[in-house]
Amino acid sequence: MSATTPFPPTLNTVDDCTICLNALAPGTALLTLSCSHQFHLQCLASSIQAQNNECPLCRATLDASIVQLLAGPRQIPVRQQAFPFPFPVPTAVNQDIPSVEDLVDEALVRDLSDRLASARQAAVESTNSSNSLPLIAASTTLEYNACAPHDVSNIYGLVTVQAPPCLKTADDSSLSVSRVPVDLICVVDQSGSMAGDKMILLKQTLVYIVEQMSELDRVAIVSFDTLAYDRSHGLKRMNQQNQNILKNIINNDIHDAGGTYIGQGLEMGINLFRTRQTKNPVSALLLLTDGQDNQTHDYTQLMQTLPEGVQCHTFGYGPDHTAALLVRLAEQGNGGTFTYIDEEEAVGSAFAITLGGLFTCMAQQVRVNIELSEGYTVTHVHSRYKYEPEQLPSNMITFNLHDLNGDEKRNLIFQLHVPKLDSNEQNMDNLSQQPMILSQTTEELQLSESHTIGIRVNKSGFSSSSIGTVKITYMDPNTGRTVTIDPVPFKLVRDSNSPADLLQVNHTLDLQRNRVETANALERAMAESDYRQSLAILKAQVEKIKASVSAQDPFSQQLIQDLQYNYPSERDYRSSHHNTYMCHTTERGTYVPTTMISSQQYISSMQRQQAAHYYNIHKGSN
Repeated sequence: MSATTPFPPTLNTVDDCTICLNALAPGTALLTLSCSHQFHLQCLASSIQAQNNECPLCRATLDASIVQLLAGPRQIPVRQQAFPFPFPVPTAVNQDIPSVEDLVDEALVRDLSDRLASARQAAVESTNSSNSLPLIAASTTLEYNACAPHDVSNIYGLVTVQAPPCLKTADDSSLSVSRVPVDLICVVDQSGSMAGDKMILLKQTLVYIVEQMSELDRVAIVSFDTLAYDRSHGLKRMNQQNQNILKNIINNDIHDAGGTYIGQGLEMGINLFRTRQTKNPVSALLLLTDGQDNQTHDYTQLMQTLPEGVQCHTFGYGPDHTAALLVRLAEQGNGGTFTYIDEEEAVGSAFAITLGGLFTCMAQQVRVNIELSEGYTVTHVHSRYKYEPEQLPSNMITFNLHDLNGDEKRNLIFQLHVPKLDSNEQNMDNLSQQPMILSQTTEELQLSESHTIGIRVNKSGFSSSSIGTVKITYMDPNTGRTVTIDPVPFKLVRDSNSPADLLQVNHTLDLQRNRVETANALERAMAESDYRQSLAILKAQVEKIKASVSAQDPFSQQLIQDLQYNYPSERDYRSSHHNTYMCHTTERGTYVPTTMISSQQYISSMQRQQAAHYYNIHKGSN
């Protein structure tokens, strides 16, 4: 594969630092200015501290961020302490460079939020009669529409949370406008195995990320081998000057060498988030590696230091990464995603799809509160989202979802105990179950329903009672305000003579049960070290799907096809199925290999658009 470099070539033809007259040797700490002239970092720092704020070669005024970065006192940033190597770690060439954060302009962010809210409101009003922006929606489903009043049952329940699609405004000029600003830290592997085309594609992808950011976004880049390197020297706002500086750093300063120690890069990236003085509304850490640590490490304690508002998305690149570790980091990273990149050319698309999700964040701190009537309790939770209380059964439970992007769904599957009704409750319920007179006018029907609190007439003529409600609260990242959705009821008929159609398993719920059980089977299969036993777990799940009510649904057929796919090697099998497991668990779109068809349904239209945008830019480069 041939590739062309997408960044402008350096204009500096001088092989020596014009300050100290020594060679600009690879491996030494160098800094390339926006005018493309390059110097030893220490030499340039000394020049700036001597009040020389111009390029020593062309006398162009130095960028304020460079002056701010190098003019102050030297500070040694926090180094990796929690996970030391068993051998001495050499000092990195840029460990004594201080990180300087570009502060968020909060006034500009508020102004942008107000303008976005007004533009989106106008877009809604121009397309429908609603007087408000589309909200996060909720729906409820029970496994059966009816249960006999004299029976005790344990049935499945489902709550579906749906984000609205992204609204395009009239002044949209690129994929990165009309959204709230982002803080993004890319932690990337620069070990020796990244040599050649891998490094070229990685740099190309990093440049693309930088170019997609607006002036209010902030980006930091950390690279690692057995050490970590703060390439951007802190979170930088992506104005044109900083974009040029960062692209030059990506092109000239990141070199493949050495071994792999993921913890070094992770800790530096997390520390940049922990120590930031200001923050943008959306934050994410992207971790990419093509290998595995030289020594085995448990990063649970480190991941607990990741701020709550930051998600960690991991990318396993090529055949040698440790998929199980990257899945665990994503799960511990506030519900992030794991992406298996099966071919080199897919690196850019994988990152572009993740960007497309970040750019469409519609809700944060999503809380799904379920409250059931007396006697009805949640006994088991099958979805992998966090919930409280952890001790079940309970008639009240709250699911904590991190965020929702445009067009995304979250389907919460659980089981609930349905109690036997006492005689008084049965008598009251029987009165409510009397079939409605079909000749009633609409006005009369509305009147009769208004006098029967919590009762609704279904198509069979039997009325269903509310056995509980679900209420959603979330924070709108655009305005910072908390939004509460009106409660949505769970409806259940409790009648001794319920017709057969009300006693059939709900197709939608059964489909979601297949998804959740497939994800759980994949988790068990990936934890099973014996390859044959792992395959047997997936074979048993295939038979279970085939026996389900929704077996002939296209999605169920896709699940079966993915579980039965014959991979060329056990490594490919495990990497692919780790990715499938994460997609079905998080219900969030990532890049997926073409063999994983069931996971492709989670990719939103904006994510597809972002991936196509990347491809259109770089299709001539590869």
